[in-house]
Amino acid sequence: MANNNNAFEVSSSLNNHVDFSYSFGTPHRLTVALPDSSNKTLLDLEADRLKMLWTYEDLTAMPLGSYKTPSDYWHVMLEPSVDNKTFKENKWSRGEGSLPILVNNFQDIKGKMKLEVVGAAEAAITKIEILNTDKEEHTYQLFCGLDGAMSASNPNWVNRNEPSDLILAGWRERADRILVFGVGNYTSETKAASFRLTWQLKPGESAEAYVIRPYKAYRDDFESLRLVNWEQEAEKAKQVWRDLLAEAVQIHVPEASIRACFYASLADVFIMREPVAQGYIAPTPGTEMYRAPNPAEPLLGCIALDQLGMHEQSERGFRMAVAQQEDNGDWTEPKGWIHLIWAASGFKAWTVMEHYRLTRDLAFLAEVYPRMAASSRWQEGMRASTRVLVDGMRTTEYGLMPRGMGDCGLMNDDDHYGVFYSHNFYSLFADRLTAEAAEILQKPQEAAEFRGYYDRALVDLKQSLEAGAIQEDGYRWIPGVAGKTSGSRWGALNVLTPCGLLDVDNELLQGTIRYMEARMSPGGMPIHTGWMEDGMWIAATLDNVAQFHLACGNGDAAISYLYSSLNHGTPLITWCEERGQEPGTTDCAGDRQHLWTPVAVLRLLRDCLVMEDEVGLHLARGTHREWLTSGEAVGITKAPTHFGTISYELRYNAEAQQITTEIQFPMDSTAEWVIVHIRLPAGYRISGMTAAAGIDVTIEATEIRWNKPKGNTTVILEIEKQ
Repeated sequence: MANNNNAFEVSSSLNNHVDFSYSFGTPHRLTVALPDSSNKTLLDLEADRLKMLWTYEDLTAMPLGSYKTPSDYWHVMLEPSVDNKTFKENKWSRGEGSLPILVNNFQDIKGKMKLEVVGAAEAAITKIEILNTDKEEHTYQLFCGLDGAMSASNPNWVNRNEPSDLILAGWRERADRILVFGVGNYTSETKAASFRLTWQLKPGESAEAYVIRPYKAYRDDFESLRLVNWEQEAEKAKQVWRDLLAEAVQIHVPEASIRACFYASLADVFIMREPVAQGYIAPTPGTEMYRAPNPAEPLLGCIALDQLGMHEQSERGFRMAVAQQEDNGDWTEPKGWIHLIWAASGFKAWTVMEHYRLTRDLAFLAEVYPRMAASSRWQEGMRASTRVLVDGMRTTEYGLMPRGMGDCGLMNDDDHYGVFYSHNFYSLFADRLTAEAAEILQKPQEAAEFRGYYDRALVDLKQSLEAGAIQEDGYRWIPGVAGKTSGSRWGALNVLTPCGLLDVDNELLQGTIRYMEARMSPGGMPIHTGWMEDGMWIAATLDNVAQFHLACGNGDAAISYLYSSLNHGTPLITWCEERGQEPGTTDCAGDRQHLWTPVAVLRLLRDCLVMEDEVGLHLARGTHREWLTSGEAVGITKAPTHFGTISYELRYNAEAQQITTEIQFPMDSTAEWVIVHIRLPAGYRISGMTAAAGIDVTIEATEIRWNKPKGNTTVILEIEKQ
């Protein structure tokens, strides 16, 4: 990718297909569990083994909103071998393409061993399938346990009358708690804290067995656990996931890998949710290091759920965060993880308003509105404290939120605390949404009050940006802190979307995107979007840069960033928080399975297909140009929007040289217009259009515009291939 004269171009050297070619180095992580479950099993994949990690702690005993994570992790290693040697090949993927189920395939010329790991209701179930594909007999083995560990014990090592395929806690827990055990026909070799399962197979022979990690079981339960139909339990868990993902809107894109990444990302929203104190279910930013709730990316996950039609699930997930507010109106959780990060109010208000706009639940908005109002009044008081002249002059901090915590790589020189523009964007966004909520609820006096707060603070912010922007050769850009180049660029582009504080053609915005894209990684990622000065935060590429391009109407840039971001993930469709630039890099930071990137994937792909624009709607604004000419459907089914639930499908018929466009709007739609973007490769053009009589449909270049859309319509486009 290059950025010449501020025009994003797609480099032919980058992949516009999904192959994970820029994946970071192992271990690659996948967490398996049921949706919203505390019983999570972390699976770390390496070339010759699978590491299984878990803790018996959960979030129900942690203070609400605090950065206090479960600890005291246990682990066992699973190491397959054939004739006492590791298999030559090892590949891993998700079950059925997108489910949070591990499929781990070991193989070489002597045979195959497949490990499938499912997080079920009572246990993590590892199914072992072995096949001798050679012409000779071979010995297949699976080591399970810890080498030389003192924190677990195999009872058979002490007493030969005890089972040999069983590992107990021994220490750090009730001594007889079962960590893992085996089920099946095999021989078993014992060590102090492990067992090794062995199968002797002739050519063409196969074998099946299980290794079970029960969530809560003890030695006395062992015999009965052996009798459980674990195949059936695993299938029940798979069906739970199939049913859950089927509740979401259905996207129609011709590339199966894109669909898999989309629904895998959706599944991970539910993997990273669980019960917390006071009966809430709350999302978390990660599965280990960040396994604690906060109102940042977890709320973006709730927004994504609402946009995908899962409204009850969304509300269930955001209720805890919305309820965390001080008596003085402070909505930024001063007792929690995100204290002093002023953007919190913006994330909360955005989540509330998006839920309302997609459900039209006026009672919900009326219930939450007092929190929004109290927050905006508190924020106005905080801004008033900075409206102080110094020597009769405004400073760049005049009228902004006071010093707070940056995070996201934002730095004030070498200080984590300062007056950060990004957090001011989100806090001001919250005030704008409060004013809009007051108008919707027909509270004109309060709407005027909050609009006044917003207008005054926006003037102050714009003056600060003018004074604090960084001058480059021929352009200026928005820094994290006025007048300083320190720290990351996170959140600078959010001033346009979602916050809507500057116009799309604003000189500072155009300069900022130019600056950010002046330094790109080999895989097409802007550098220093988070903490790592020479690394990338993939989520920020999607959430900041790609969304900015899409809002500007540059669908080619947006979809190219999507492909690049997917290819920087693992074959498990998971991402660490931040990472180095090169394929296979071991320079990784944060949680190894982080939430923000899958959430950003969901939101960007949804917006590429259907995207609100104030009073209107864009369809297919960011689709890949080759999707349409594949002949397969491009579109979305039953997608909630601010104007009602819509469906559409575009399909190209190469023989007839026509594109059939079918669009369904509710009869009570409030949209002023809808634009369908007909994104074709070079060499194709629209030569004519046929539309139903009586509807206001026009075509201009590559866009169909339908004014006041209501009901269903079909438009036939004639296509010429030059």
